[in-house]
Amino acid sequence: MSRKRRPFLLIVMLFAAILAFLSFWVIRQNSTRPSESLMIHNVVISTELDDKLRLTGAVSRFLYGARQVCLRFDYSRAPRGGTIRIFWFFGEKLVQADTYELLTPSGSKIYCLVRENGQPLPRGSYSIGILSNAERLPDFRFEIY
Repeated sequence: MSRKRRPFLLIVMLFAAILAFLSFWVIRQNSTRPSESLMIHNVVISTELDDKLRLTGAVSRFLYGARQVCLRFDYSRAPRGGTIRIFWFFGEKLVQADTYELLTPSGSKIYCLVRENGQPLPRGSYSIGILSNAERLPDFRFEIY
């Protein structure tokens, strides 16, 4: 009877070894992906810059009369030669989109929305979208009232 169980036991052991190998491989694949993804943190939206080009008075609602709104963020884990796209929306309408190269793996960036004619930005809801390596981050929203 033990000879009949031997092939079954070998099959079970082989299946367990293959399953263990595949489990470790999947964990390894999933653990390397997040370290390759761009991380954006310390996001600030403001209408005011100080003399060292730092944003001050950050809020999500601004009084009418602002001539610019700036987005500042820190980033890390930028891939070599990586780029990001910044999209500025007024309501549902795209008003500006630009692509920027990230020259270092980590750092800080500031991008501003300014009307070319020098007039205040119109009242309404705005959003900012960021796209990195075909991955869209959640939008950042603000309002001018």
